[in-house]
Amino acid sequence: MKMVLPMRMLDFLDAPVPFLVGVQHKPNELKMKTSNLVQVNLLKNQVKSCYLPTLPRHKELVTELRSIHSRLSYEGSIANKHPTYRCNEVQAEAATQFLTVMRQYLESLCANLRSHTITSVQSNHDRVSLLLKDSFIDSFPSKDQPFIKLFVDTQLFSVLSDSRLSSFENEH
Repeated sequence: MKMVLPMRMLDFLDAPVPFLVGVQHKPNELKMKTSNLVQVNLLKNQVKSCYLPTLPRHKELVTELRSIHSRLSYEGSIANKHPTYRCNEVQAEAATQFLTVMRQYLESLCANLRSHTITSVQSNHDRVSLLLKDSFIDSFPSKDQPFIKLFVDTQLFSVLSDSRLSSFENEH
């Protein structure tokens, strides 16, 4: 979601969901609300962000995304003359490749979920799986754990893990 946020609605900045929002003037009380924000000042061409832990295997991810980014950057320089809501075939293909790489990366973070799952069979023969989050987090190298601790509390992780767990439950 993206929008220009009226000043009277600044409390929305505390919402626990990802979104893009613009404000016309930076209010003084914004400093209280910036613990999880990435601030982009278009006039000064600046980006300020809160502390974010490093992604696991981020160098590999950057390497995979570099060529896609290069293509998008080249196409973006051409696209400056066109409205941003339109994209050409090269941009559309690059965006699809970008999303594919990101999906594979995120799914790879959940690759060892089975090792940290307890599955029980109910009296009606339904299978129910439970993820042991602490065990899952501890399975990562210590340098990756700060990111994983935050990641397991996101809706994205819930969707990925629920999908993976339901596949475990459906196996016979």
